[in-house]
Amino acid sequence: MKRVRRRRPRKQGKEIERLQRVVDRFGAKASKAAMAHSIEKRIGRIEETRVHAARGARVMKVRFPEPPHCGETVLTVSGLRKTFGGPDIFHDVSFDLGRGERLLVLGLNGAGKTSLLRILAGEVKPDNGDYKYGYNVQVGYYAQEHDNLIPQRSLVEHMRDQAPSALGLTETQLRGMLGMFGLSGDKVYQESATLSGGEKTKLALAMMMVGKNNLLLLDEPTNNLDPSSRQSVADSLSNWQGAIVLVSHDAEFVEQLAPTKILLMPDGQEDYFNESWLELVTLA
Repeated sequence: MKRVRRRRPRKQGKEIERLQRVVDRFGAKASKAAMAHSIEKRIGRIEETRVHAARGARVMKVRFPEPPHCGETVLTVSGLRKTFGGPDIFHDVSFDLGRGERLLVLGLNGAGKTSLLRILAGEVKPDNGDYKYGYNVQVGYYAQEHDNLIPQRSLVEHMRDQAPSALGLTETQLRGMLGMFGLSGDKVYQESATLSGGEKTKLALAMMMVGKNNLLLLDEPTNNLDPSSRQSVADSLSNWQGAIVLVSHDAEFVEQLAPTKILLMPDGQEDYFNESWLELVTLA
């Protein structure tokens, strides 16, 4: 199979080359052919994003606010089980997360990564087990399908809904947060249903900046972002001092965020993170 030889930005090129190596390794094996084909389609999506990224676009300047102080343990999970009427998606998943730690959730499609984050965000209930947040933990959740956006509400209304009344944030301040993601002018009064996929991603990320969170649940937060926007988000989060639970197939983004440990789904196996896990990130 021929490698892509178009000119490309260094960051995206490195990710494409990493994915291509996996395809080259597994593509000839019948048992891995479907996996290799799926990765080839991902390469195509990355290429498409690069080709259509607007030239000369303003680079985002994102800065997530400092997390408020919280207890030493921010999250304790005990014996979680989830099923949707058939075999268990996962069961007996237990782990804890300390202040400032970063947990990367890994697993192939269908392993329950998104379901786990939806449980932790309070979007769905587990069938067994429980979880508990620590002292003064404030949680922000990024849903990859943007199902926490209300189609008829404007961008600034979404920000206002997320802003704790005690902070007393003005509309100017809320618009300033949107502006960091390139969402400015009359666009802030548009209904969220009118946004592109990338703009919805930026709105959802901006909404997490309002609540002064110290734990972020991130489910594929770089989907639909152009390269410069993705890099800006990665730069900001890599310097952020709060705790993160992350699901991502973006190996370079994961590498920059430097997880402290991994949770392998659906078994719930924990391990310390090292670069050897990055290859599985591309397959997830």
